[in-house]
Amino acid sequence: MNIVQQRIRTFRFTDRLIDLILLLISIYTVALVERIYNTRSFQMIDVNSLNYFFFIIIIIWIILIQIFEHDLVYRRIAMWQIIRNALFISFIGVTTSITVDILLELEMFNRLTIALFGLFSFFLLTLKRCGMKYFLSYIRHEGFDPKNILIIGSHKRAKRLILEFNNHREYGIRIQGILDPDPHRTGKNVAGLIIAGDMSQFQKQIHENEIDEVFFALGLSMIPNSEDIFKYLDTIGVSYHIMLNESVHIYTEKYLNIVPNTSSYYGIPMVTFNSISANHIKLYMKNCIEKILAFILLILCLPILLLFGALIKCTSTGSILFKQERVGLHGRKFYQYKLRSMITGADSLKDQYAHLNEQSGPIFKIKEDPRLTGVGRFIRKFSIDELPQLINILMGSMTLIGPRPPLPLEVANYKDIHLRRLSMKPGITGLWQVSGRNSIKDFEEWVGMDLEYIDNWSFALDIKIAFKTIRTVMSGTGM
Repeated sequence: MNIVQQRIRTFRFTDRLIDLILLLISIYTVALVERIYNTRSFQMIDVNSLNYFFFIIIIIWIILIQIFEHDLVYRRIAMWQIIRNALFISFIGVTTSITVDILLELEMFNRLTIALFGLFSFFLLTLKRCGMKYFLSYIRHEGFDPKNILIIGSHKRAKRLILEFNNHREYGIRIQGILDPDPHRTGKNVAGLIIAGDMSQFQKQIHENEIDEVFFALGLSMIPNSEDIFKYLDTIGVSYHIMLNESVHIYTEKYLNIVPNTSSYYGIPMVTFNSISANHIKLYMKNCIEKILAFILLILCLPILLLFGALIKCTSTGSILFKQERVGLHGRKFYQYKLRSMITGADSLKDQYAHLNEQSGPIFKIKEDPRLTGVGRFIRKFSIDELPQLINILMGSMTLIGPRPPLPLEVANYKDIHLRRLSMKPGITGLWQVSGRNSIKDFEEWVGMDLEYIDNWSFALDIKIAFKTIRTVMSGTGM
């Protein structure tokens, strides 16, 4: 399944989940109204108000929503159609619920209560759909968690892809460039986009445009050194989609590091090679859960942040927060926030203390760093300086658990295999941090742990790392 199909499925799942929540709110509200109307006490709903069979009403409404809106596209539907569909759903739902109640003698809500539920659900479902239509129109140019796409090819299939991507801008698909193996096509216009160059520009386009996925909209026989290109994408962790033909099967049999998934995208047969085992839907759920947790942790840790922020301000000159540019998903630059633990201008002293560096490769790290302040040494020990990174999670540049976000200077010295660390969003903590980071001096071993996390990611692994992180922080060994 390619990125657009995954995003559509994720969006529809979220859309239905919101509908379910609104229906539960409607039931809860109607039950309270019913209790007040019957002069009962205003308290939590009990089974006498809801009855054990309230879930039948939910099922009826969900089925009706699926029937009337199975192919709903907010961008294309008019407001009057939204109101009409919601009205039909509520009316048929009410009549069906009353019919089921009578035929099965379930004694659910009384008739007035069911009618009132239909009215509440109609109002909430209509309000939500109108709001979603407006919201999706507003964010159409960026979409949810934008993904950068590179298209190889510039003929009919490429044009078809471009038109479809443009019709789904609300899903955040951004075409960052088009390349064609034929250098004579450079500069030509394809569906409003200009061909940037030939395949000699491939690696440059991947890195400069922070490409997440590549679409090959032409036969593989037209691509010079296609196997080398695919191996390069596999190495750096960029997913790609190619046309389904005989040359693909030959490549698959010869190079089996990644198992492809075949699919049809708008009538175009494709085979997809995913750079990581986790699909978009699971990563979407991970990001949602971690953002909720980050918000809760940020609120709970606010007194700690205020306390140590005041101590930093009182004991050393400089700002409370330390802002540093880091590299995230597929090369995206962002600013990572920490409580300042070093003296002002610590970065300018790095060359002076280069001989104390305890890490191999492009990493600079000193366990007993002389640039640390007194307060900084303490907050480093218990990882308190990491707490402001919860803001990075809420902003979408980081996650709670993932590979460490490297510095741009480090990435500049990476080999191709090291770039695969950037195929998942970076995290505050990860497998390396809870595996005795201070005792690991070899950069390759460090990278190996990050790649192990990426290749074997699961919710269970995240939970395991989370518990190890708590133990590491409480022990005062730092993360």
